[in-house]
Amino acid sequence: MQMSFYSIALILGILFATLYLFLGFHPKEYRKINFLVLFILFTELLSVIIWSNSSKGGSENLLLYNLLYVYVRPTAMLLLFSQLPFSCQLQKTVFPTIFGFLITGGLISTFLQPLGGAIQSYSYLLGHGLVLSYSVIFFKDILKQSKFRDINLLSLPYFWMASLILFSYGERYIFFILTYYYPSIGDYSMGHVFIWVQFLAGIMYLSLGLSFFAPRVFNRYYT
Repeated sequence: MQMSFYSIALILGILFATLYLFLGFHPKEYRKINFLVLFILFTELLSVIIWSNSSKGGSENLLLYNLLYVYVRPTAMLLLFSQLPFSCQLQKTVFPTIFGFLITGGLISTFLQPLGGAIQSYSYLLGHGLVLSYSVIFFKDILKQSKFRDINLLSLPYFWMASLILFSYGERYIFFILTYYYPSIGDYSMGHVFIWVQFLAGIMYLSLGLSFFAPRVFNRYYT
């Protein structure tokens, strides 16, 4: 794996999330979210390593990459949203949504795009689209909730998580569609736009790790 801002930010995100876990700040309030964030970050790191070595491992590495990047990571992201305080109780729909996503992915793997054949674009669009949908709804929901009216949203870790996931997944989703389905525009892994996509993704993963320290940095209530 080549060292870049993206990989450095990802590793730092893991270190900060791990540091928070060992320091034990607010263990009850954010403990489950902390474990999920660490799982997401480690999954992404493993996906990056597998992808960088894909030319050596052939279909075997591609199968692992599809499992991790197309299925495991979006599932972990959705589980993260099941722990967030939606006022509309949307978090209760996460588990049925995950079940439907995995069933659909199994059908796609069986009849349309084998796991070891190529990147499963249909499952990618479905899984990442679901994550993007939940992040949009939560971002709007938290701004409207009366219980957060007098609270500085910058002091809430899940506000940072939802915001960065929304912006990073949004631009990555659009970029994937344009470059995968319209190859004349350019290759997914090349160009200055991809560098920007990777930069925002790095910011997101770094912020996921740092977000747990937000309550200790920002005042909880407006003054």
